[in-house]
Amino acid sequence: MLDQLGRALAAADAAAVSVVLAEDVILRVAVHDEPIEGAGAASHVIGAVLDGVLHDIEVSATIGGGDTSILMFSAQVAGHPGRADGLLVARQDRDERISDLTVFVRPLAALQALADEMGRRLGVPHPGGVV
Repeated sequence: MLDQLGRALAAADAAAVSVVLAEDVILRVAVHDEPIEGAGAASHVIGAVLDGVLHDIEVSATIGGGDTSILMFSAQVAGHPGRADGLLVARQDRDERISDLTVFVRPLAALQALADEMGRRLGVPHPGGVV
């Protein structure tokens, strides 16, 4: 399942990412205290990210086995001059669909650019009340 997720991300194919998500998936991102729950909400956020906020995604490794795996990637972030590094920690349910997905992005400047652009696209205030 993680290989399928990696191919979908590299292709910026949000529909293919949605296929691997469990209906009750929980998406955790660094800029929100509360997780994003459910396939619909997670797919909406991932679709916005893959619609140009993150681009030129290169998956460098997938690590793990059992029900938890890690996908390492680098990407260009809209509004940030350099490349960003990222990790996805994915947990699978019994049906081998992703039930929990945690995303980490560095450096901080890239994460801030990502948060700012996502806030603009989704109309969600940035932590601290800044949109």
